[in-house]
Amino acid sequence: MDFPFVKEALSSIFKKSSCDMYPVRPSEAAPNYRGRIVFHPDKCINCNMCERVCSGNAITHVSEPTEDGERITRTFYLGSCTFCATCMDFCGHGAIEFTRDYHMVATKEEDLMVTGVVIKKTPVKKAPAAKPAAPAAPAPAAGAVIKPRDDGKPVQVPSKCVYCTLCAKKCPAGALTVDRAAKTWTLNEDECVGCGTCADACPKKAILMPGDEPVAVEAPAAPAPAPAAAPAAKSAVVGREDGKPVQDPDKCVYCTICAKKCPAGALEVDRAAKTWKLDEDSCVACGTCESVCPKKAIVCGVQDAPAAPAPAPAPAPAEAPKAAEPEVIEPCKPAEPPKPRDDGRPVQDPAKCVYCTICAKKCPAGALEVDRAAKTWKLDEDLCIGCGTCAGVCPKQAILY
Repeated sequence: MDFPFVKEALSSIFKKSSCDMYPVRPSEAAPNYRGRIVFHPDKCINCNMCERVCSGNAITHVSEPTEDGERITRTFYLGSCTFCATCMDFCGHGAIEFTRDYHMVATKEEDLMVTGVVIKKTPVKKAPAAKPAAPAAPAPAAGAVIKPRDDGKPVQVPSKCVYCTLCAKKCPAGALTVDRAAKTWTLNEDECVGCGTCADACPKKAILMPGDEPVAVEAPAAPAPAPAAAPAAKSAVVGREDGKPVQDPDKCVYCTICAKKCPAGALEVDRAAKTWKLDEDSCVACGTCESVCPKKAIVCGVQDAPAAPAPAPAPAPAEAPKAAEPEVIEPCKPAEPPKPRDDGRPVQDPAKCVYCTICAKKCPAGALEVDRAAKTWKLDEDLCIGCGTCAGVCPKQAILY
């Protein structure tokens, strides 16, 4: 009887094994291997960004009220995790870490859970909320310069701010508190994610972000004594000294854009009845209505009126045909909303986008380029992997996926 393998077996007894003797001798994982997650609760700021971007819904949290504030237990389910490390990339405080530990075979579900507890203290430190008085300090210094911060957080320019609360309403993290009556603007350093939405929403450009030019604080200029021109311009629309809007009925087409964009809800426009009403108490004189009016039919603040237009009443009838321009209400026609693509790539909704650059910053493939100043949003088709991260982090839901 022939045993062809006996010779091979006997000769291999004293040879070194060609296999890794796992688990007797555990081997080391590759340098870039993404294994068991380690959560550092002491670094977590509870922005919940990791939950929002997790494609496998492997991250959850439970909040419980306590005497100290709020007890937040965050759990990572390794059984559902795809180990894409997107959560780690999005965490700006290094609270999530991927180790090279690949030993994740377990008989109990609890062994595949990584948990951490964070105590979110009640806003007792709101006592320094009186600190907003600090912004008043730079105001008197006429030669001072207000510069953007290096950490990406917003900076207020008190001399420009009208405290319209629009920045606070648009902040996706709820990090801003604006008191219109007390004229205070407070930033919660822990909640702010540096997205720049507040700066884009500000109608007065009173918020600086990295990349913006420093603003020199100027002493309030005394109003020039030009009351003589006011009576001559009685026939034209004259702005109010308190900065509140004035309508020009001859130019207005009652498209309702000003009412929709007013952050204080101080305007009421009836297209059918051709009426335009201003709520004096609600108006904060921010000038948003004037900037969005497509017909330039709103004037905010006193403006220099040309003295020559006095003899212009004669040609006025000739311009009467322009009343037929209500057909130019193109801006009021709702544009057809964009539709998702079939190839899984993202599509931008320009009507919703505020160009906060969050999508570009968080894109794991670097496929997006957003220019806040030029209001452009570009997608690199070759680099995009269709992961949907951009849609998940967009605070305005302006990306379809």
